[in-house]
Amino acid sequence: MLRTMRLLIAGALIAFPLFAASPAYAASGPCDAEGFANSGYELFTPQTEFVPPALRVANWSCAYRLSDRPFGFDTGVAVEYSLFYQNVQWDTLVQIVRAFEDQNWLQDEPGVTSIDLGSGMKNSVRYSSADLASLKSAPLFASGRFGNSSTHHDIISLSYADGDSYHSNGNDVEGPSLVVTVYATSAYSDTGLADPSILSTLKTIGSVQLTPAGAGILGGAAVMLTLVIGYPGTLLNSVIGQYWDKARDRIKKAKARRQSRAPRKTTEPIPGTPKATEPEAVSSKKSAGKSAIGWTFILGLVISAVISGFVDPSFGINAMSARVLLTAFLSLMVFNVTAWILVRKLMLKRHPESPGVIKFRWGSLVLVALAVVIARLLQFNPGVIFGLVAGLTFAIGLSKAADATVVILSSGFGLGVAVIAWVAYSLLSPLIGAVPGNALAVFASEFFSAVTIEGIASLPLALLPLLALDGHKLFSYKKWLWALCYAIGLLAFLLVLLTIPKSWTQIPGDFARWVILFAAFGIFAIVAWALHAILSKRKSRHPQNVTSSS
Repeated sequence: MLRTMRLLIAGALIAFPLFAASPAYAASGPCDAEGFANSGYELFTPQTEFVPPALRVANWSCAYRLSDRPFGFDTGVAVEYSLFYQNVQWDTLVQIVRAFEDQNWLQDEPGVTSIDLGSGMKNSVRYSSADLASLKSAPLFASGRFGNSSTHHDIISLSYADGDSYHSNGNDVEGPSLVVTVYATSAYSDTGLADPSILSTLKTIGSVQLTPAGAGILGGAAVMLTLVIGYPGTLLNSVIGQYWDKARDRIKKAKARRQSRAPRKTTEPIPGTPKATEPEAVSSKKSAGKSAIGWTFILGLVISAVISGFVDPSFGINAMSARVLLTAFLSLMVFNVTAWILVRKLMLKRHPESPGVIKFRWGSLVLVALAVVIARLLQFNPGVIFGLVAGLTFAIGLSKAADATVVILSSGFGLGVAVIAWVAYSLLSPLIGAVPGNALAVFASEFFSAVTIEGIASLPLALLPLLALDGHKLFSYKKWLWALCYAIGLLAFLLVLLTIPKSWTQIPGDFARWVILFAAFGIFAIVAWALHAILSKRKSRHPQNVTSSS
């Protein structure tokens, strides 16, 4: 019965990211339709085959095309349409240009050839994504036009305007806007075996542009968020802990009742054989047959890999998805087998009486699904995959210091492997553009990308000071040690996975959204604790009347 329930819950979690999150490259309002749905233009929703993969890294507000022009690759003319981004962040244009560079469109060409930084229009300039990202503030205007250097087909034209001095496409819309016009002669594949997935959008080490102000923002954000999450997390944990203890007691009582009703089987010991002591019996019972990886463990990792695959909006029944599924599964194996086996061996040297066993933590599937949904809803590329979904349990209880050691070893291993994988990804990523269509190269590159994402993204989640997570063990041992580890984990998360701010006056969209998300957790924790305290106090003042009948 319990196994059936686990499978049903796992199936629901697999479907949850698909139905709860919209595609990352779909139109997302608001969109000022005036000027688009008239004067010979019409709004429409472009199919995936019309959208270059580089344009799928950011959501647009709406798409429009000429209403009286044939549209489709079977019409004999090029497909032409425009994407409009309203109230756009400057970082979005940088992200798009970088994606075209990574996909080998801009081998020797600049992404932007005209720009106004406030001192007048400059034409015939050469701005790459790195040049655009290094600007201290967004320009008043920027535009560029380029083709696919690897195929010598198709043309992309982009135009950014601040909405004050310049207006995109002649429309008087409020705020900064971006128009990207596509001229395509053939369909864009995104589901083939050699087609890059969203994992290929991870930035390389070379693309990190860290200014002194950016470094200050990163460090300040890591420290601030650690404080915002630390104390509120313990308050939320105190509330969850009470309900957790009650639920656990009810489960134990129900199990005891079932065992008392079941017929007992007794076995006589063999004459001359000494009886095992209680700790030895418990140790042998828990470790016997569990030290090896069982089918339930593999099944758990497969389900985690399937859920993780939904970070890519094109994930489904196709060759690309099969490669992504294999990539996610193997990267999960790196963490959940290699990491825990290493920790187990190190702990056995210090605690030989405590044989650790590896088991799958089925509750972590909720975190995997939640991480994928949040990444999709926040339009965060390359997505978030929660890596540490297995657990290391011990036959006998360990001290708080030993528990903290296990957490530090596992988290440190994950961070170290992620950094090594990031270096490997940074070396392989430029080769993908040089050898387009090479499935093996794409697989290798995205494997290291997945390992990097899992190792980095797991830290802010796994180290939360909540009862069911590893961070609680570390927090209950020494709070300053937890704070140090959590700040390091957040710093790595902000540095590797988010766009780094260049100044205090320009905070990129993805950076701001994740800072707000972490801060929202702190507010939610405090509100939940306060409500629980008020309800508990009111309940103590007005206890229920107990009536008895004789």
